[in-house]
Amino acid sequence: MTDVTDGEGGGARLRRRVVAGLLAWVGWMGAWVAPVSSSWAAEPVYIAFDGAYGVKTNTAPKAIERGIQAAMEEINARGGVLGGRPLKLLTTDNQGVSARARDNYLDLAAKPGVVAVLGGKFSPVIVETLPEAQRMKVPLISVWGSADPITDNGHVPSYTFRLSLKDSWGVEAMLQRAVTVHKAQRACAVLPNTSWGRSGHNIISSRAGRLGLTVVATRWYNWGDKAFGETVAACRSGGAQVMILVANEAEAALIVREMAALPPGDRLPVVSHWGVTGGLMHELAGDALEKVDLQVIQTFTFVGNTRPRARQLAAWLMKEGGHASPELIPSPVGSAHAYDMTHLLAMAVEQARSTKGDDVRVALEKLPPFEGAVRRYAPAFTPERHDALGPQQVLFVKIERSGALTPLK
Repeated sequence: MTDVTDGEGGGARLRRRVVAGLLAWVGWMGAWVAPVSSSWAAEPVYIAFDGAYGVKTNTAPKAIERGIQAAMEEINARGGVLGGRPLKLLTTDNQGVSARARDNYLDLAAKPGVVAVLGGKFSPVIVETLPEAQRMKVPLISVWGSADPITDNGHVPSYTFRLSLKDSWGVEAMLQRAVTVHKAQRACAVLPNTSWGRSGHNIISSRAGRLGLTVVATRWYNWGDKAFGETVAACRSGGAQVMILVANEAEAALIVREMAALPPGDRLPVVSHWGVTGGLMHELAGDALEKVDLQVIQTFTFVGNTRPRARQLAAWLMKEGGHASPELIPSPVGSAHAYDMTHLLAMAVEQARSTKGDDVRVALEKLPPFEGAVRRYAPAFTPERHDALGPQQVLFVKIERSGALTPLK
């Protein structure tokens, strides 16, 4: 017998087997490592949004969601963030309930890769969630809620930001509108018994007198109230010449209907906060909209807007939602705010080279200028200022029977 095979000795055969084994091991490891590496490179970076989807007349959540999606499409088309990671949206429904919003925030903020949680139309749910944002250290960002305490909260550093109207200058603009357009000297104030209503009341109480406006009646209501006849009567009997209204679509529609039921000479003009444009106000109020002078504050309009990103966003929303014209895009401030905020968050992630909440917070405070749909941000935020918009963005619109929002002079 011989150990020779094809002229090779035992040592040669052993070396060949070792080499073959090593090659097989390397191939197996490569097959195992490669998918992990590829998967890691493509792991999404998440932006979350918690909105009141469950409130049936609320159009704001879908508008905000579409604004986020439009921005994400643009960002992902040019390669995403952090070397190729796509942005992805996570959504939850708080149904307008503060406790549910708080729980949703905790769940979202704990998920790996979530860089921020955006909040929607209802200021109270954002205010109630604020302490959790400070504890979790994941930015909580309002793209609609206007109550001052969202950003005026005393925390240093603060993990709440806002790209939206702020009551301290928004409600003051409503008071100015009552004086300059309606020539009013006496007003009544109608407000919800919430942190949003109290925020508005603080501004009305402190600034109406400076503008030459006397508040002759203040009426509070609870969300879900159905009867407002006494509220309208109190405004009339107090001698008010205009109503300053802080409300969402459901209660505002009932108030406008009550006002429209009065004889034409007894109807008060109404200067309204913008919750009414975050829902189906035109459907709920119906023909009453044509009988009452209702003017609503906004920070943005697609109508006649020449900003390149605004026109680009309008085209995307009209195609996505099947809207015939920019006037008919629902809840436009929600879409525009969310669109700009998504771009700013992507910039912050890139600048931070991180998805950690604290790193993103620091980066948001030090962003370079950005040309958004709403305005040029130069910069959007600073360590001392977590509000991206200001009085320069204020305008007023009329709600048409069709739902169109027509800018007013």
